[in-house]
Amino acid sequence: MRNVLDAIPGGPHRPQELSRLLGVSKDLSSRTLNASSKKDPLAVAYLMPGPASLRQLLRAAAKKQVSPSLIEEAEVAVRQFERLIQIDAGDRISLDGIISSWLPDARERFEACNKQAVFRGMAQLKGVMADVGVTSAVIHPSEDGESVDGVWILGSLGLRRIRPGAPIRFWSGQAGPDAQGTRAFTLDQKPADGIEGLMLEPYCSTPTPRLEVKREGNSIHYVVPCDSIGPTSAVDLFVAEVTPGCMSRYKPEQSPRVCGPTSAIAFPVRTLVFDVLVHEAVFPGREPSLRVYDTARGGIADINDASRASDLLEVSESIESLGWNAATFRASEIPQYAEIIDHVCERMGWDGRKFRGYRCRAQYPVYASQFSMVFEPPSKA
Repeated sequence: MRNVLDAIPGGPHRPQELSRLLGVSKDLSSRTLNASSKKDPLAVAYLMPGPASLRQLLRAAAKKQVSPSLIEEAEVAVRQFERLIQIDAGDRISLDGIISSWLPDARERFEACNKQAVFRGMAQLKGVMADVGVTSAVIHPSEDGESVDGVWILGSLGLRRIRPGAPIRFWSGQAGPDAQGTRAFTLDQKPADGIEGLMLEPYCSTPTPRLEVKREGNSIHYVVPCDSIGPTSAVDLFVAEVTPGCMSRYKPEQSPRVCGPTSAIAFPVRTLVFDVLVHEAVFPGREPSLRVYDTARGGIADINDASRASDLLEVSESIESLGWNAATFRASEIPQYAEIIDHVCERMGWDGRKFRGYRCRAQYPVYASQFSMVFEPPSKA
């Protein structure tokens, strides 16, 4: 293909010039030029347009006095490429998947395209979507010195139904196995028996969205009861739960137990912002690792359950450090995010300057997956 492109009169060509000269789409000319410029054969195969498009380009090039021998050589290569796709790989999606395992640049693009497709499909099937999902865990030492208290800020921006009657619900920050024995409280330290005191109304959309609290066993979840649909019905909402003694501050003797907050993808979202803010006295010198579980088979995963290792997903997302001082932790997708964190710290009587932050931002996180930031607690001195 490179030889054919070089033989077209007037070169070297830019995508728009080549498109106009050959009478093909700019996308085809751009992709062919880009793929043909690569040295790595995997990159070439990943970026190159499909056989039908390449044949269209060759027919157009043949009309521009390109040597018939070059055209024939390229047509042989296209037939070989077609065999690679149809016989060796099965289809183009499978070929791209194979290449993405070996080519880091291709993997990121491959994941993004497919996760976006999954998002669109699941949003239609579930009848619910949100532009942004927010899980922020603020971790502080408990008064007993042995455990830590957590505030879980759960939010959704642009949350809406796209199909009448579709249920909208999301789980408490303490859903799953680690919720056993815990109880949620409001920022006023009152039991969270209803929605009163849980919703952060100043940071929600106006009028304040309706939200109900439901209980299932030891866990709670939130339900948006109204049945309006479409973009104009989208709401922004935030709740804050306090869970005293939610995790151990130290590692039990001769135990490999780890701990850390989790964000479960309860409905399709375009972007997940998952933050963990840790007080300076909690897990000093320890950095978190990211685990992403498939929850379709076994539900919310206990990060200490070795049998759930088979549910771990390989993803391109990672954890970034936000540094120190909660007042500086902003998120471009979330208006007033720093103010929300400051509000929570002030209500709890915590000094935001003593927190270090970690963030995982995921584009089109897969529905029915679980993101967990995992810390290895220090042994008690």
